[in-house]
Amino acid sequence: MITIKGLKKEFGDFQVLQGLDMHVRAGEVYGFIGQNGVGKTTTMNILAGLSQPTEGQCLIRGKDITTVTHPGDLGLGYLPEEPRFYPWLTARETLLYLSEVPSDDRVREILGWTGLAEGADRRVGGFSRGMKQRLGIGAALIRNPDLFILDEPSSALDPEGRSGVLRLIKDLKDMGKTILFSTHILADVERICDTVGMIDDGQMVFEKPLIQLQVEHTQPVLDIVPMVPIPPHVADTLSKLAGVVSLTESGGSWALRVTGPGVSLAVMSFLAEHRVAIESYALRKTRLEDLFLQEVCEK
Repeated sequence: MITIKGLKKEFGDFQVLQGLDMHVRAGEVYGFIGQNGVGKTTTMNILAGLSQPTEGQCLIRGKDITTVTHPGDLGLGYLPEEPRFYPWLTARETLLYLSEVPSDDRVREILGWTGLAEGADRRVGGFSRGMKQRLGIGAALIRNPDLFILDEPSSALDPEGRSGVLRLIKDLKDMGKTILFSTHILADVERICDTVGMIDDGQMVFEKPLIQLQVEHTQPVLDIVPMVPIPPHVADTLSKLAGVVSLTESGGSWALRVTGPGVSLAVMSFLAEHRVAIESYALRKTRLEDLFLQEVCEK
């Protein structure tokens, strides 16, 4: 469905994308992850026809997007990170305006899917950010495309709204649609994605089926919350302890990927020997967040 080869994008002297390769298969949910500023939104804007690449090939359904004269000809639904609408229109009027063939039935269906039925006749200018986000999803759906590109679709939603968006993405997949979406909520990626692509410094770090990542990274993780910061020299020695695969710190907590549950006892004994008081610790399965933090911390 989407094939990107050697994609580069420059803004003046700053190169955002530095030879990105990416492949999204038809009918899958693809989770696009990475830190802020590494090129996710730039990539999506190029795919949506809103920005031109500096170099490289970008194909949708085998068609070079640089040959498309109008973004609407790409046949996709696009949700930008911060969707904007005419504030004087209502949600219903907005969707009717965006419809290729205006249909009250289709608009009612979309308003129901996105949870905006009760606010259908309110002016968009009075909407909260979360409501605008839902309307943006509705705008991406209104023409019933078979490819969706969603930039942070649940970023402004509460937990209930986020769950609704994930259910909607699952429904779209069941209908045979292809969905590419970016997010910072890695637990959402684990819940619904078939493939995960992580970008950093404008290049793909890894792009693999989620199930393959889960098989390759089966080591348990020991979460440790120390009562005081672990001294750097102690952390360095700990990272080299037998059975410790990797060690990352985030917000004062430490996550240690270990080769087996038995290593946990050695780790706790080591910390006790170095007088590091522990507030809590727990052993669990590896999460996508662990892999993400490992890649970021190894830079």
